[in-house]
Amino acid sequence: MSDAKSWNLWHGCRKCSEGCENCYVFFTDGLRGVPEKALAVARTKQFDMPLRKDRRGIYKVPAGTMLSVNMTSDTFIEEADEWRPEMWSIMRKRPDVLFYILTKRPERIMQCLPDNWGDGWENVILNISVENQRNFDARWPVFEGVPAKHKGLNLAPLIGPVDVSPALASGQIHHVMLSGEAFGGDRPCRYEWIEQVSGCCREYGVNLAVNLVGNVFIRDGAPCVTRSFDKQAEMAYGLGLSYHAGDVEYKLRHYLDKHILTEDEKVRRVYNADRCVHCTNIRYCTGCSLCMKCKPAGGFVTFDGIMAKRAGEDARGPSSDGVYILSREVSETARHTALTSDSLIWRHRMSGIKQ
Repeated sequence: MSDAKSWNLWHGCRKCSEGCENCYVFFTDGLRGVPEKALAVARTKQFDMPLRKDRRGIYKVPAGTMLSVNMTSDTFIEEADEWRPEMWSIMRKRPDVLFYILTKRPERIMQCLPDNWGDGWENVILNISVENQRNFDARWPVFEGVPAKHKGLNLAPLIGPVDVSPALASGQIHHVMLSGEAFGGDRPCRYEWIEQVSGCCREYGVNLAVNLVGNVFIRDGAPCVTRSFDKQAEMAYGLGLSYHAGDVEYKLRHYLDKHILTEDEKVRRVYNADRCVHCTNIRYCTGCSLCMKCKPAGGFVTFDGIMAKRAGEDARGPSSDGVYILSREVSETARHTALTSDSLIWRHRMSGIKQ
């Protein structure tokens, strides 16, 4: 998908497995009346996005941002071979930005890596997409042999049970993302499939985010059908099957002198106090910092603010000067979030981001 946190250097793809049957790229291009665009892999106007600067000479994509790469294509598709070296060059120029790469073509990764890849780059996360056991069995043994500092699994759309224990037991996987089939598909996702993955992640201490239950979700034999993403996300959160084992350390570096960035040098992340409270992906998301076009009634709050809301605290609306404030009436159950004045008050538009 294309949004403030996506970097789509090329658009269009070729379907290569069962998970592609109801691909959202083909679905959304069809809704726009341009279905042919999904079939032709073409370079986009976003190509140099991480290198663009504002009038002050500051990068528009701030340090500490995570960009999802080529979410409307596949980074390792053959048609993009001539453009990929330039992609790696851009990533190398922004060691302060984290790049999330997802592919269904792990067999092409090794031949497409840059010469100076070594055992991986600190600011690149390689991920494979797996929809069922057959494709896990085909893709994981190949992906296991790919060197990378950070690796993940994306089980989406999950259309069958998957035993991910071989991957988690390897110690290479830092996180697992999971979603049922959404957009134009109606293949069901079952509770027991998600529960199996959740149990495996807990056993091996690997982070799991269950993002959407899908258009058709079955639990205890009873189907629930909804095409509302908000409803699917709420249901995913309500399952209680997501699991956070611990934060993954990414040693991002300043693009000039290459020192390791401190947290104060990274983009200050804020979240929609109304819509982000029950998002299971919040720990791995840049948040609203790159956009902030919406006007949530509860304002924008920090990660600590979201955690406090989850613990039962309500956020107040914006004050008259445009500053959004989280209620200081923090309960004992939420006090572990260690809310400070800096994490309670944020301006609607942030300025002075260090680069």
